Amino acid sequence: MSPKVFVDGVEVEADARDNLIEAARRIGVAIPYFCYHPRLSVAGQCRMCLVETSDAPGRLVPGCQVRVKEGLKITTNSPAVKENQRGCMEFHLINHPVDCAICDQSGECKLQDYYMEYDHQPSRIRTYKLNKPKREVFGPVVVYDAERCIMCTRCVRFMDEIAREPQLAVVQRGSHSLISTFPGQPLDSKYSGNTVDICPVGALLNRDFRFQSRVWFVDKSPTICTGCSNGCNVYAESRGDRVYRLLPRRNEEVNQVWMCDEGRVTYHATNEKRIETGDLQKAVELIRPVVGQSGIGIAVSAQCTNEEAATAFLLGAQIGADRYFLGGNPPGDRDDFLIRGDKNPNTRGVQLAAQAFGVKLEEASALAGVKALIAFRTDGLPIEKLRPLEIFVAIAQNEDAATALAHALLPCQSVYEQECSLINWYGRLQRTWAAVPARRGEVAPGWAWASSLLGALGFTNGPRSAAEAFDALAQRSPDLAGLEFSGIPEDGLVLQSQMPKEWPARAPRPQPGAPSIHAPQPKMPRPDMPVRDEASGGSR
Repeated sequence: MSPKVFVDGVEVEADARDNLIEAARRIGVAIPYFCYHPRLSVAGQCRMCLVETSDAPGRLVPGCQVRVKEGLKITTNSPAVKENQRGCMEFHLINHPVDCAICDQSGECKLQDYYMEYDHQPSRIRTYKLNKPKREVFGPVVVYDAERCIMCTRCVRFMDEIAREPQLAVVQRGSHSLISTFPGQPLDSKYSGNTVDICPVGALLNRDFRFQSRVWFVDKSPTICTGCSNGCNVYAESRGDRVYRLLPRRNEEVNQVWMCDEGRVTYHATNEKRIETGDLQKAVELIRPVVGQSGIGIAVSAQCTNEEAATAFLLGAQIGADRYFLGGNPPGDRDDFLIRGDKNPNTRGVQLAAQAFGVKLEEASALAGVKALIAFRTDGLPIEKLRPLEIFVAIAQNEDAATALAHALLPCQSVYEQECSLINWYGRLQRTWAAVPARRGEVAPGWAWASSLLGALGFTNGPRSAAEAFDALAQRSPDLAGLEFSGIPEDGLVLQSQMPKEWPARAPRPQPGAPSIHAPQPKMPRPDMPVRDEASGGSR
């Protein structure tokens, strides 16, 4: 039975596992804290969360450590509580530098917010501030400014308890305490960037994002990390046509609230070495004479979205392609938590689309014998097999050795720039939202270029939106039957038939019978895909 407690006189039905902070949060009452984090062990050392309870009249208790119980009365706004909050803030700011104007954490700093809300008074302490190390490089991702550190120890506990790589520790004593790595051992965990996310002040900063943009200048949109097949839910923060950083977004069944360091830098491909202009007319002129002939191949990268894969196979069916190839990034490192060995975000989605369209996928290394190739993204295509091609049309995102050989190029949007859907390693269908507000050159989603090619070649069944492209796939796949693009939940939907039998030991997963699991539907009749006369000569 859920215990009922009273927060500032308001009755709250709490969970028996709640502490006082979480119980108050249920009715929108914010108890301030620095060291507490709901996914880490309780340290109880910042003392900002002290409140009054009916169990301890006349004294304050830490809201992070005390659990709720039936009938408990909690007071968060008494004079004693407010005085403690002002006192704690004053002590936290004794040695803290007043450098908000140049601090990267400015705009998302709990110390700033709490000063305005709970303190907002000049310091009464007249002494020299204690000088501590600045700009100490902890590792490839994290830089530490000890002067700004308030010793909440969140980072230490994260490395011990979540990353399970105890690479940080508290050294020295009293006011001289600071966070440090062990001698000769850098902070090189693949999850070290999460320590920056959970740092409540500007002590730990990400070297990749540092000095790049103020946080209030960027737009934040939900999307999916493309670093591997885990499909971690993230926010992309962008301005203009550039992405500035990726931050983890909560999804208990995919990545909880964490992400790996490698995934954090996948946005660089959206900003660098982009193909921005293309020649649709030349691509059509190259393809039109060979429509319906043998030797046409379609290459689809596992970096493609479901919508791009579906329209690639639709295009192949219309122009008479007889061979299909699966490309993508080569496999890499993996672990038992969030990092998968498949370094492509949508291998399962491309395979599901191929099955839905009745297409057999070959390895990209088997390109020999193909005369004309249309590639949807060029990741993993063997360069030596591309040189003999008579026709090579590439719908590509970035300049690489493969695009240098293309006879016609069409610039493709990144996943972070478009609305699309992906399927992760265990069969979770997830959608993204366009996170980049400004269009870069002539770039467009891969499905849009496929639709333009279909239209220019005289076919009329090309999709006009991501929703229509998804629908073309959903109508052919029993796993997606009955689903609409707009109906994909923000947290995604698990395709039951795609779920694996074995899971990495610590990988988040949906529980059996979870509402997020979607069972296969009866097979839908495939829509007519007539080839008609256009196969012999396009629109002529």
